[in-house]
Amino acid sequence: MYDCIIVGAGPAGSTAAYHLAKRGRSVLLLEKQALPRDKPCGGGVSPQVAEWFDFDFSPVISAKVHTIRCTWKMGDAVEATLKTQPMWMVRRNEFDRFIAQKAQDQGATLYDGTPVRGIEFKGDRWFVTTPRGVFEGKYAIAADGSKGPMADWLGFRDRRRTLCGAIEVEPRATMSKTNVAHLELGLVKNGYAWNFPKAD
Repeated sequence: MYDCIIVGAGPAGSTAAYHLAKRGRSVLLLEKQALPRDKPCGGGVSPQVAEWFDFDFSPVISAKVHTIRCTWKMGDAVEATLKTQPMWMVRRNEFDRFIAQKAQDQGATLYDGTPVRGIEFKGDRWFVTTPRGVFEGKYAIAADGSKGPMADWLGFRDRRRTLCGAIEVEPRATMSKTNVAHLELGLVKNGYAWNFPKAD
């Protein structure tokens, strides 16, 4: 019996697990994939997230960006320099795992590679079914993302969904402006391309 069962160990779920465990609550954090796991994402993070934590994120900050550059069909460039703090560039596999580990350090239990197969509220508690068995919790947090099944199981209204393709590649390159995040808005029909630089 846990105080809280959290489904999804991305930044939202792991953050909830961290803060609840730090306050002495028993927490079970469930993640369908084995961590670390790849996640297509540019990896740009506002440094303001540091205000929500009492630990240092520098081990998972790959680079810091001081300038945002936007182009239309690789021309018509507009650049904006960030006046306060630079934006962090992270790799989501490292960043997500880092927060989950910090939650574990506070006492949260993490079962990765453990998809949730169903959830039900009976009496005064939640019953969460997984391949590892059924777990009970006083509270449940759905942090399984926009494609996760929790919203449907919990009876939320049907959400309008639009699918898109995402391709992420990490070419190794020497760049003259490694502190610039570039968004290209005209080359891909109904989409965009980005270059969010990392340390390598």
